[in-house]
Amino acid sequence: MLARILSFAVRRLVGGPAKSWLITSGSLAFFRFVKGRMGRRELIDLSKSKPGDKFVIEHLSITHKQQIKEMKSEKKASKRALKASKRATRRGRRS
Repeated sequence: MLARILSFAVRRLVGGPAKSWLITSGSLAFFRFVKGRMGRRELIDLSKSKPGDKFVIEHLSITHKQQIKEMKSEKKASKRALKASKRATRRGRRS
């Protein structure tokens, strides 16, 4: 009995104005599931390798995103240091 009520409710929901919402959310959930299973993978070119070759795969302790953030902060720090040195030379000239 519960299964009949549930199936009737689902049919009414899908047939009503919420059809597009249901289809959209279902397709997005499916897309996220597939993307998680088949996401980005590392590609390693082994075309020049020969049988018996040994490879050492190293894992970085820092992600690419963190590396970019550090580079940006270093660049900003160098700009600040340059501005501070310019201010100091100007103050030295004035006095």
